[in-house]
Amino acid sequence: MSVSFKQYTKYNQKLWKFQCYLGKTEFGEEVRTTRSRFQTKKEAQQTYRQLQLDFDKNKLKMNGNITFKELYEEFIEQYRLKVKPSTIMITRRAIEDHALEYFGNKMLKDISVRFCTQVNRPWIGDGYKQAYYFRRAVAQILQYGVQQELILENPMRKTEPIKRQEIDEHLVATETMTVYTPKELAIFLESCKKHGNMKIETYFRVLAYTGARKSEILALEWNDINFDSNKLTIRKTLAEVESSPDTKVTKVASQSAKTNAGKRTISIDKETMILLQEWKIRQQFEFNVLGFKTTNKHQLVFPNKENKFCRPGQANDWYDMIATKYKLKRITIHEFRKKHVSLCAMADMNLEHIMYRVGHKDSKMTRQVYNYFYPEREERSADQFAQFIEKEKYLF
Repeated sequence: MSVSFKQYTKYNQKLWKFQCYLGKTEFGEEVRTTRSRFQTKKEAQQTYRQLQLDFDKNKLKMNGNITFKELYEEFIEQYRLKVKPSTIMITRRAIEDHALEYFGNKMLKDISVRFCTQVNRPWIGDGYKQAYYFRRAVAQILQYGVQQELILENPMRKTEPIKRQEIDEHLVATETMTVYTPKELAIFLESCKKHGNMKIETYFRVLAYTGARKSEILALEWNDINFDSNKLTIRKTLAEVESSPDTKVTKVASQSAKTNAGKRTISIDKETMILLQEWKIRQQFEFNVLGFKTTNKHQLVFPNKENKFCRPGQANDWYDMIATKYKLKRITIHEFRKKHVSLCAMADMNLEHIMYRVGHKDSKMTRQVYNYFYPEREERSADQFAQFIEKEKYLF
């Protein structure tokens, strides 16, 4: 018998105890235990049943009898302790919005390489730009299962990788990228000025003339701008992070740049600096009227009406309003950044200087945008070489 109950007397009080054998661990070790000081036999029996249930449940887990969703919930709790809050939201969206519908109720022991391969296909087929990340996130969670000895191997890692660079290259090659010409950009910025909101006017001037990301600019503080040297330091970005682990409700927070390349100090043209100085004075006046102090050393350059962080999507709303009001050609906010790269290339700026200015970690993406807009530059190089040979052929 795996359990025996016995009544005993202690301090003139009749109590119950039991001795039991629960089973063997995954390492073959026998698990026996004794519990005592129960007022009734029924109470002792209930405790024994719960112990056996807990032990059996753990044994089931060790044999892969735990759902992917249960493993994910365990994984995300420890993952929160290691990564940035924005990374948690990205992982949650990838898993909860795209992976759980396939993997959620599936037992770990039933997740095969073939099943993972079949799931990867619709992610790619449906045109998700983040398909490579969906695969990676699932693999991360299954690898956690391997580390916890719930499964022996990671089936997702055995599938064909979805390479991010291939997706990026495909998009650059097939997407129609649209940017403003210098004339169209001037018209847009003039329209921002006509609109009469200096914050919006200044924001888009900085966006167009620095090549910074929209959320990097929204995270700027006045102490990031040096009006003496005409320099702007970018070290932070805004991101949506968890408001609560129990919901998908988010809040806006500032966090450090993802890579060292994202932290940079760049030069600003004089006209943009003058506009920033004028906006600083105007901001102080407007907030003083509303009763907000702007003397804090972390005062934001582009806050919302409550002098707090704007939503990262706020810039899109501003752009839609201006483009609609003045019936302008439409591009995406990110294409302002591509425009900056293309014009830097057109101005014959050094590739490394362009990379540093826009915060690219490596040259791949910079070159892709560069070559997309100016493929004829390579042809011009061939002509220049031929002209050099023709000119110099009699000198040697």
